[in-house]
Amino acid sequence: MSQQLSAFVKTTFQSSFHSQSYTAILRTLHALFSDVKMDDTLPQADFRSNHTLYLIDGSTSNWHDLIPADVICLAKQYNVVIFNVESDVVCEKNLLLNHINGVFYKSDAAEIIFRGLVRINAGELWFTRKIISKTFKDILSVASSFNSFNADIELKQDDYNHLTKREKSVIHLIAQGASNHTIADKLNISDHTVKTHLYSAFKKTHSRNRVELANWAQRYISVLLPMA
Repeated sequence: MSQQLSAFVKTTFQSSFHSQSYTAILRTLHALFSDVKMDDTLPQADFRSNHTLYLIDGSTSNWHDLIPADVICLAKQYNVVIFNVESDVVCEKNLLLNHINGVFYKSDAAEIIFRGLVRINAGELWFTRKIISKTFKDILSVASSFNSFNADIELKQDDYNHLTKREKSVIHLIAQGASNHTIADKLNISDHTVKTHLYSAFKKTHSRNRVELANWAQRYISVLLPMA
C-alpha cells in the first residue's frame, strides 16, 4: 500500500476501544495506512483533504433515516465508512444513496473488515450485492431529479436570504441531531433563545417541527448552507 495514505477515525469516545469491532478496525487501518488520526470531531474543512478515508463511529446514532448533515457533506467529497453499529439501526440503501462507501457491523470478523477496507481503498463500495442492485434504480431516480430539485432550490433562495447568521448555526446543529440544550451550550446562548431561533427558522423554511427542519437542512445544506 502507498505510504501516503491517511485515515481519520471520528469516535464518540463513548465506545469501548477494546471491543472486537474497534480492535479489528484499528489494526487493519495501521496495516493499510501510514497515518491514522482519531478525534471526536471532524477536521476543519481546509484540512480534510489530508485524509484518504474517514471512518465514522456510528454506535450512538440511528442510521435508518436521518444521517447527520456533516457526514453527508463529507461523503460527497471523500471516502466515508460507518462502523461499530448494530444491523438493526442501519438502512444500507439510505447510506448508499447518501454517498457513504460502506458499513462495518460490530459483529463483523477481522478478515471481513480487512477485505472491505482494501476494496474501499481501491475505489469500490462495501455493501451487499443485493442492496446495490435494489438501490440502483433509486440512484438513477435521484440523479434524474437532481436538476429539477436544484431549480426548486433557486426558487426558494429568499428562504435562505431571510435566515440570520444565528438561525443558520441553529439549523446546522439541528441537522446533526443536536438537542436544544446542546445547541445552547455550543452557541453560548440560553435554551429560551434557542427556541426563539427555532420558531423563526420553522417559519422561514416552512417546517412544522424540528424533524422537518432537519430534513430541509439535509436537502438544502449542500447548496445553500455549505458546511464550514
